[in-house]
Amino acid sequence: MARLYLDVIWPRLIAAADEMATTLFRTAFSHDVVEVHDMSTGLYDDRGNLLGQTWLGATGHVGVMPMVGKELVRKFPPESVRPGDIFISNDPWVCNGQTADIFIFTPAFHRDRVIGFSVNSVHHVDIGGRKGSGLSEEVFEEGLIIPLMRLHRAGEPNEDLLAILTRNVRFSEKVMGDIRAQVAAGWVGTEALVRIARDHGLDDLRGVADEIIARSEQSMRAGIRRLPKGTFVKSMPVEIGGTDEPGKIQLALTIADDSITADFAGTSPQVRRPVNSPMNYTRAYVAVPLKMICDPELPNNEGTYRPLEIRAPAGTLINPTYPAACFWRLASGQLVSELVFRILSDIAPDRVPADSGSMPTWQFYVNGSWRDGEGWALHQHAFGGMGGRPGADGLGAISFPYNVRNVSVEWSETETPVLFLRRELITDSGGAGRWRGGLGEELVMTVEKTAAVPPSATLTLSGSAGRTRFAAQGVAGGSAGSLGWIGVNDTPIAPTSAPELQFMPGDVVALRTPGGAGHGKAPQRAIEAIEADLENGYISPAAAERDFGHRS
Repeated sequence: MARLYLDVIWPRLIAAADEMATTLFRTAFSHDVVEVHDMSTGLYDDRGNLLGQTWLGATGHVGVMPMVGKELVRKFPPESVRPGDIFISNDPWVCNGQTADIFIFTPAFHRDRVIGFSVNSVHHVDIGGRKGSGLSEEVFEEGLIIPLMRLHRAGEPNEDLLAILTRNVRFSEKVMGDIRAQVAAGWVGTEALVRIARDHGLDDLRGVADEIIARSEQSMRAGIRRLPKGTFVKSMPVEIGGTDEPGKIQLALTIADDSITADFAGTSPQVRRPVNSPMNYTRAYVAVPLKMICDPELPNNEGTYRPLEIRAPAGTLINPTYPAACFWRLASGQLVSELVFRILSDIAPDRVPADSGSMPTWQFYVNGSWRDGEGWALHQHAFGGMGGRPGADGLGAISFPYNVRNVSVEWSETETPVLFLRRELITDSGGAGRWRGGLGEELVMTVEKTAAVPPSATLTLSGSAGRTRFAAQGVAGGSAGSLGWIGVNDTPIAPTSAPELQFMPGDVVALRTPGGAGHGKAPQRAIEAIEADLENGYISPAAAERDFGHRS
């Protein structure tokens, strides 16, 4: 296929995925989509090969789409699909490891045949179960599981499924509104596929797909060839709420001529806590650091994953067997990325960031009820600092490599009774180095006694934190970042306590996310950078003298 020809079609596919994302942002009901962008969109050919995605998607959604597409066409071969069919699933072992994330697939018909599918995924504000409890022991406690099935059949909605969904979620108006937004985004994607095929006189998308995938695969393999060869082994601890004993992820990364094998033999068994990461999610977080290092410029698609082989024993933290609890799978799954970065930092430190306090992302719910008995929930993220990078400091309180946004304080205080007393970067939380680690953030919140909630009713904060015991580690002589911290009324909550916190109206809850680690030795930091950090309040005078030998 002529390069000029493909250079027209390839950007159109990505633009179509972006248009799907814009449709979601403009039509969805919940803050998880509109504010956080906890979603993704993409396009397949008729074989389930991923051709393009939006640039705006969350990493855990983006990285599983190649595997989900294959499962879609395996269960529903294109010849069995009819115009007006739409498919749906949130099965953690089919999709991306969490029941709250619902995927919707819409077939595109051109010249009386399926030429591809659009796919979009959304983290829903509720899916039933225990409201994202950190105490869940089995996936059955984590809400409805929707097997891969039809949402519409030949244009007719599956009213039985919709009725079950509506009855089993707490905020049905928002959940069903987001489902409708996903359906609309799916139509936008399929119309774009048909338009592209028609405009370029194509009977199908297979030739385009094969060329896009081949070029991406070749570029990824070329990046792998530039890495040192061999097998490199590291492990790291995983904090598991409710126990003093951490889990362990162990990784042997074998870099061959133009391929990489990630073998997780030696990883701890799955646990009866929702921190287990199903295999699709684990694979996504193996791929993202390798993509960043080996092929950071070409768009993500099927070709990114073909040089990678992932091996993980079943029944472990990063490949649990059904019905393991997995709602907070990011607690272990995101550490897979950190482990890959750590290995690469030993062999290519000039291309790899230090450990990030943003891995794993802190994700939590604050739940309660209004005086009339109706429930409310704040689903929120809190980000640690990114690790220092070769040539640049780490960014503060940033979603890396998760790629979602914060919920604004304004939205939180409009929709819920949660009042934020403070949200700010934490001075001295980033590890010292030639390139400083990014700062963590402090969130201080309360529900006032005068709020429209029962004054004696208990409120619950539940979710997943990280790096409260094991700090982000520096690279090339850089210092560690600060630890995370949780407290109520200035009293610290032990990191090993159960991951569900009860508090009352009037109590003050504080979360301090971890800082990123430094990259390079602190004495090598430029004087101008130290003085700028002092001026901005990123470091204190005491830290400037202690870490850098700098006196104001």
